[in-house]
Amino acid sequence: MAFNINRFTAAINDTGAARADFFEVRFTGLPLGLGIRDTQNLSLRAEQVTVPQRAVTPIEYRDYGVPYKIGGIPNYIEIDMTFILSDDLQEREFFMAWQDLITGQHRRKNGISRGKEFDIGYFDDYKCSGIEILHFTGKLDDELTPSHSIKLIDAYPLNVATLSRTWAQPEILKQQVTFTYRYFTEETLTSLPFNDPDINITDVRNEARIRQEGEFGN
Repeated sequence: MAFNINRFTAAINDTGAARADFFEVRFTGLPLGLGIRDTQNLSLRAEQVTVPQRAVTPIEYRDYGVPYKIGGIPNYIEIDMTFILSDDLQEREFFMAWQDLITGQHRRKNGISRGKEFDIGYFDDYKCSGIEILHFTGKLDDELTPSHSIKLIDAYPLNVATLSRTWAQPEILKQQVTFTYRYFTEETLTSLPFNDPDINITDVRNEARIRQEGEFGN
């Protein structure tokens, strides 16, 4: 089918286009070892986030002839976030303190006896299942209501990146943090047809296919 600008414009006007800047990162359920933190301020300073991806490690199978690959283990790839730093670098300190729960308290040695500063923490004591990436449509009638949610399960900061400083330009410092996690969950928060339990998604696909074949003569 030849490209039709009118149909394309109608489709965009009908369902819109996702904006990269309509997002929010929320932190809840943090490890108890971090104490009470101002996570709302942290969310406001989250300037950039990578939406997580999933890759499947295939398993090569062969019974006769050319082998083929079947789905295997899912791999969840680390994601990056960038935060605008306060003048006292408290955001960097937050993530470093989180890593201290993993690597031991040798960075500050506050009240830690000799020989224990490099003790590795327990996984349950530093994991977090409350890092949530929210997407907003940006529409005026629901601009404060997220339409999609991604939650990282058993996450923690894997890498707190370096900070480059120079006298050449008075730039604002930003901290990049890489998070690892076991897996993520997704939830659509708006009422889309495929979320309706009374609608069979197979029937919807078959109906769309039949309509398409009749419309384009395939």
